[in-house]
Amino acid sequence: MPTRFILHTDGASKGNPGRAGIGVAFWRDGEADPCHTLAERIPDTTNNVAEYTALIRGLEVALERGADEVEVRTDSELMARQIAGRYAVKSEDLRPLFATATSLLRRFARASVIHVRREQNKLADQLANQGIAAGS
Repeated sequence: MPTRFILHTDGASKGNPGRAGIGVAFWRDGEADPCHTLAERIPDTTNNVAEYTALIRGLEVALERGADEVEVRTDSELMARQIAGRYAVKSEDLRPLFATATSLLRRFARASVIHVRREQNKLADQLANQGIAAGS
């Protein structure tokens, strides 16, 4: 039976660009509570770079934990639409991150990145802000 994770990801930047952090919450399919969370400080950057960094870290950890399938939920409409091919990736800063993310997504038997409203992504948002605070 495939191992499926649901990931909530968020990246935050105070200052845009400014101090940045990422947050990812991992759920096993069908479970009420997250099985793993991460909050990390990342180098100062923009919010969009932080969003992609959170996605990439989340996918890496999901692979390390043996996931075959992944559903990523993000409040970054831009990133979700870029991953889906609906928006072009125009930013030079985002192009290599987009390439890394899509390469990681292809390693899963099934993978999707969907946009959710901010209130549906509260834990990942809290974790991203904890990541920023960790570097204080």
